[in-house]
Amino acid sequence: MAFFDDLGKKLTSVSQTAVQKTKDVADIAKINAEISELERTANHLYFQIGKLYVAKHTTDYESDFAGMIGSVIESERKIAECRQRIQDIKGVVCCEKCGAEISAGSAFCSFCGAPSPKSATSANAQNLEKCSSCGAMIPHGTRFCTACGKPMLRDAVPPVSAEQASVEQVPEAQTPAEPVPAEQTPVEQAPTSKTCSSCGAVNEPDCMFCTECGNKL
Repeated sequence: MAFFDDLGKKLTSVSQTAVQKTKDVADIAKINAEISELERTANHLYFQIGKLYVAKHTTDYESDFAGMIGSVIESERKIAECRQRIQDIKGVVCCEKCGAEISAGSAFCSFCGAPSPKSATSANAQNLEKCSSCGAMIPHGTRFCTACGKPMLRDAVPPVSAEQASVEQVPEAQTPAEPVPAEQTPVEQAPTSKTCSSCGAVNEPDCMFCTECGNKL
């Protein structure tokens, strides 16, 4: 009986030790998670402090911060330039009221009706032209629309030179007239635009406000 008693005590001791180790591991994991959360909070506060300092001391910062603040300012300038290049490629500007992207030549936002922002790139809009298929503003001289891929229709008939005109004046042998094909019944298509009842301007089908007068469509 003494043997079984000793065996039972050993098993009980081993079980208690395993339970204690398991509890210790769980407690350590919980403490580590708390440390990680506190570190994330501290790092966020450091970030906010640095951002606030840069905002308040853009020109009168201490010499120790000159390199870092200069890098931040240069990065923000490059980010703004990249975003402007994207808008120029897309032929849009951002509405100052709702933030929506609207055509560069629009007088009013087609989403909230606010006047179109007078951005610094308004001069670039003079070098843009409107696609007759989707209404996007694209650089002048582009053969295909960068938004919908359809060809621009401004150069449908190429100019005729003087030499070509003289050649065309040479009489040619008459050929039998080809039969006139029967007139085909036009196929009705779904409306692809909205006409403003106030000013008569043609707007995109998803516009809620007229891009010319701001009237609700």
